[in-house]
Amino acid sequence: MKILNTCFLLLFFLMLALPLAFIDFSSERVSVQENRMLTDHPKLADIRNNPETFVKDFDAWFKDSIGFRNELISLYKAVNKKRLGNIVHYTDGQYTYLIGEQGHHYFAYEGGILISKFQGKKFLSDKQLSNIAAKLEEVKAYLDSKGIPFIVMFCTDKESIYPEFYPKSIKQGPEPIQVDVITEYFQTHTSVDIFNIRQALVTEKNKYLLYNVSSDDLAHYNEIGAFFAYRELMNHINKYFPQITPYGLGDIEIIFNENGTPYVILKSGYTYKKFDSSFFDNIDVKRPFTDENHAYENKNSDLPVVLVLGDSYAQEYYIGKYIAQQFGKAIFINFTNLSNIREYINYFKPDIVIFESAERELSRFADSVIGIPELP
Repeated sequence: MKILNTCFLLLFFLMLALPLAFIDFSSERVSVQENRMLTDHPKLADIRNNPETFVKDFDAWFKDSIGFRNELISLYKAVNKKRLGNIVHYTDGQYTYLIGEQGHHYFAYEGGILISKFQGKKFLSDKQLSNIAAKLEEVKAYLDSKGIPFIVMFCTDKESIYPEFYPKSIKQGPEPIQVDVITEYFQTHTSVDIFNIRQALVTEKNKYLLYNVSSDDLAHYNEIGAFFAYRELMNHINKYFPQITPYGLGDIEIIFNENGTPYVILKSGYTYKKFDSSFFDNIDVKRPFTDENHAYENKNSDLPVVLVLGDSYAQEYYIGKYIAQQFGKAIFINFTNLSNIREYINYFKPDIVIFESAERELSRFADSVIGIPELP
């Protein structure tokens, strides 16, 4: 064992020393892989005259000149993009993804939390659940007093619909999964019309690809998944507005880009327009203005008004375009603004209110719901 450990240490130090032994001191070098000029060695005179600049320039030069640099870059790309092994993860910009089976990538934002969720570990405490239930019941009573229906919708992460492609090294937790446990808790402990879209999407998953495999937007369902999420939402909206006819598969056209990512359009076209961001100038809404704070007006102004307090899963290119098409006004505000719900009800005078949260955002959603002040 001692000999083996010694060999391992020697190999380790050799791996550290070889790149240093083959540092490239040449000048005017070009990196074809990065499409840029590499940094030249800084002037030694700067050590005395401008030491801060020298240190900065030396660091840039050293990173550009270390031995076997091109080979290391090629190895990095092989690991990142060619998916060598199912437990490897890669970063695309600010987002991290897990590499699953058959080329499937999984969004791993705050990866430890999402992996724990997949493993069936609780991510909302009993106290959080009871506090949310009490607050949702309070919101419902407030809206009931104004004759406004109230719906709560939870959207699912990709791994809840396609767990079979998740990295095999990570074991899935038992059924029911956490999003179902949480949903059932609120259904049992409140009178709120609350649901998640998991079963609706599982029913369609073998006929349609509902989440992208490994390109374009990997953080959300794709537009086909969003269409079935909209259909499930309409099952609840129709309890209160049976006159609104949900769109069916015959009403849409599915097209694909060069990566195979699907886009869904209404064959009949669209009759709504988007308001300018100044629409929100007279209310208290968190800035900067984002796609999660947006509003639309339909040509048919006699249709009811809907207020959606949700996240990016409700944006226009997901379920938002269908909702905007079937309501006179559709106002979408990020749920982090829930503390201002009374102001929004009084100002927008909605005919129905919908809370929406992604599965992975339920902890933030919980904090936002609990933060709603006491309603009269």
